[in-house]
Amino acid sequence: MRIAILAGSATEITNLLTSCTWSGDIKQAARKLEFKFVQDDRDPNIPVIDVDCGYTILGADDNGEIVFRGNVYNRKIDRKNSSVHIVAYDNLFVLNKSKTTKKYSNAYPEDIAHGVCSLMGVKTGNIATTNCLVSFIANNKTGYQIIQGAYYEAHKQNDKLYQQIMRGDELDVIEKGELCGVVADASSNMTDSIYQESIENLINTVMIVDEEGNDAEWITDNESISKYSQFIAVYKQQKDKDTQTEAKALLNKPEREGNITLLGDYRAISGFSLIVRDSILAGKFYIEADTHTFDKGYHEMRLNLLFENIMTEEKVENEKNSTENSAERKRKV
Repeated sequence: MRIAILAGSATEITNLLTSCTWSGDIKQAARKLEFKFVQDDRDPNIPVIDVDCGYTILGADDNGEIVFRGNVYNRKIDRKNSSVHIVAYDNLFVLNKSKTTKKYSNAYPEDIAHGVCSLMGVKTGNIATTNCLVSFIANNKTGYQIIQGAYYEAHKQNDKLYQQIMRGDELDVIEKGELCGVVADASSNMTDSIYQESIENLINTVMIVDEEGNDAEWITDNESISKYSQFIAVYKQQKDKDTQTEAKALLNKPEREGNITLLGDYRAISGFSLIVRDSILAGKFYIEADTHTFDKGYHEMRLNLLFENIMTEEKVENEKNSTENSAERKRKV
């Protein structure tokens, strides 16, 4: 990766790097760029690089295309070892740290995303259109939580999965799980793979009972029951709750994940999917987290994979529940 520090003009420091890691995780919002470079004002052959917290950092691929744009949030100068350690995050960090409070009534998630970004000073790019109206109260929530919550409410209506990512300095909201174009092949570019599966938390049957505890309905996953035996959870009906949605949320499938190490490719980042060709398992897998390491011209990546496409859940509060919770708090005082 080619690294430049933007302070007025861009100063490339790629030839001074001693380590560089670029990473992301669907559960951690912002992508992170961490690197060290040589800095020693006692040596006239080493340039003195001006870098401080808040400075803009650009990361580019071998063709010069920007794959990371963010700001310095942590700087450590080590004079003894002649190095500077930098930690930078893209602008999803801003959305994930800045909070606000607002009530949304019959609003489109895409409009909510534009409004939140405008408030918090983050540019918007391609924001997914849902055509779903949502209503909720964002009480002291981060911008990331509000946008994710709005799109999670849309997901309940249209079953689509959404992900927030930064492209340069603009926020995109995409449909999660699109193929990134990378094929991980054990016979060519993959150096290691580990796959694991557990059914310790498996729930394949939900018994729905009414408010008095009477058996009302059952939800079953017959294929899972046939393969693994039956594991039952109980859901008690509640007013103002969608019984089917809440009960189905108790179902747990086998927990399966994989970790692969392969030749680096800038396209393989969290939120997207790729094709794996392995003698153990093969097919389409979803990237939960990625760590790209750059060392002496060699680009390697380690990917945490999911077998199923899932959306980061962000629950929101509707107006009635908020009123009931407020009344409950008053009764406890």
